[in-house]
Amino acid sequence: MAFIVKSVEIPNRISLPYVEHGDPSGNIPILLLHGVTDSWHSFERVLPYLPQTVQAFALTQRGHGDADRPATGYRTRDFAADVAGFAHTLGLGPAVIVGHSMGSTKALRFAIDYRELTLGLVLVGSFASYRKNPVVVEFRESAVSQLADSIDQGFVRKFQESTLAQPVPQAFLDTIIRESLKVPARV
Repeated sequence: MAFIVKSVEIPNRISLPYVEHGDPSGNIPILLLHGVTDSWHSFERVLPYLPQTVQAFALTQRGHGDADRPATGYRTRDFAADVAGFAHTLGLGPAVIVGHSMGSTKALRFAIDYRELTLGLVLVGSFASYRKNPVVVEFRESAVSQLADSIDQGFVRKFQESTLAQPVPQAFLDTIIRESLKVPARV
């Protein structure tokens, strides 16, 4: 299935790419938030399975994929505010927010800060805190804090392969690796 990548400039002047799937007049908007170093492509293989009665938006968050990469603004509240700006700019009402991994922490923050825009919450591979998750802390201290631009493709491949629960088509994995390589070390 081919997707048309659109882009929207949200009120803070950040441009976010996204793809849309389903009925534009669907009663239930769904916002899909990817994990760290990913992009809208994370949901590429999921979108075709969603019912046409929903309107799904898979967006690429700031600093990732082809989204804008401002020098600052990478805290959880910044990402949540971007999602609110996205919803407001597109004129969406309350939505179901789906977050995967890092996206789940952004989804949680969004649900707390923007209750009026939250119809439901789906968390995949979730954790409540970065600082209280020993696996995340150890990975940050041992690997992420050492990164510099340009990030080694071998490191990215190993990281992405470590996140797989089952094999995926090589072309899809290659796309995810290419998207990850776009993310600056500071992000």
